[in-house]
Amino acid sequence: MKFISKKKHFIVLITALFLLIKASAQTEEPIKSPQREVVTLYSDILKEDRKIFIYTPKDSVNPAKAYPVVYVMDPENHFNMLVEYSKYLSGKNVMPPLIVVGIANTDRVRDLTPSQGNTDSYGKSDTTANSWAKTSGGNEQFLTFIEKELMPYVNLHYKSQPYRIFAGHSFGGIAAINCLINHPEMFDAYIATSPSLWWDQKYLLKFADRKLKSGSALSKTLFFSDGNEGSFPGSSFHTDALKFDSLLKKRNIKGLDFQYMHYPAESHSTVPVKSNYDGLRFIFRQWELPHHQIDDEKVNSGIIMAHYKNLSQKFGYQILPDEVYIDDWGQWLLKEQATRNSGINLLEMNTVNYPYSSRAFAALGAAYAIKGEKQKALASYKQASELNPSSTEIKLRLQELQK
Repeated sequence: MKFISKKKHFIVLITALFLLIKASAQTEEPIKSPQREVVTLYSDILKEDRKIFIYTPKDSVNPAKAYPVVYVMDPENHFNMLVEYSKYLSGKNVMPPLIVVGIANTDRVRDLTPSQGNTDSYGKSDTTANSWAKTSGGNEQFLTFIEKELMPYVNLHYKSQPYRIFAGHSFGGIAAINCLINHPEMFDAYIATSPSLWWDQKYLLKFADRKLKSGSALSKTLFFSDGNEGSFPGSSFHTDALKFDSLLKKRNIKGLDFQYMHYPAESHSTVPVKSNYDGLRFIFRQWELPHHQIDDEKVNSGIIMAHYKNLSQKFGYQILPDEVYIDDWGQWLLKEQATRNSGINLLEMNTVNYPYSSRAFAALGAAYAIKGEKQKALASYKQASELNPSSTEIKLRLQELQK
């Protein structure tokens, strides 16, 4: 019985993954729901139709709310993952909800590689007429399509904030890093999972070494990673990632906020599960209020608004504390006499931040009523009724207070 060497096994594995991704690009679509849709855009730049997967968050309390956008490559594998991460983490108030835009593949090798190459990860060249790499080197054109055609479409048809993230895996990882180096203005943050830095005899590593100068400025956020690809003899995935991490540290680039993570227990196909999650957590690690530093009896709107002012400065758009989150917190504080004033203060803050929300004024009216401040309660409920005159519940509360 013959045994396949580890090196040959790795080559077979990578080839199988490549073919799987290529095949899935033609078959898989996002789970259907009112918030997820598939649109087809004709690109004058690429001279072809491009299928785009789009997820949009919904806020029933503030339907006009706008959101940051994450653009993800290979959405056939990663779109639904990022949607669920966004929903779960934003629900825990550790990051904002995101619009997720997935760009389906037509020619993955062409779109995601930054140079014309014909070698595999072991340096073996293929110059045949049917070479898998013969269309490579079209990443510049692909990025132009995103900037000039896709982004304007998303900004026109969806409620988007100016903060944008670019996420990619494998070839998508080098596309993300290539974009960061050559077109940093396109995105604010980048997630590069197991980037194929071996491509074209380490073209991108060499280019980064030339382009990224010591002490230069690049005010962006980058999270990159790799799995256990480097455990196979001859594989350079891990050593290349280490070299890139070392390069960034040595150059001490001003404003570049970056983190490298190695996941030795994850394969090339499973590492995106952890990397995308950790990447989002890294980008938005300052989002959550530091509750451990806030005393319930002393919490006030000034402390909270100072935190969100800092977030607004960092992310480049006005960020307010979530209305529902603050309402829930305020209601919890109302339960105890010692924290009641803090709860009312938070609910008052909600009416300032969301002056057109009948819910915010009704909640404040109820809080005043609990404290026994009848006139303030009446005034808040009257404002709530003016904003939502069809609410029978608000009318009932007003009638009870007016007796």
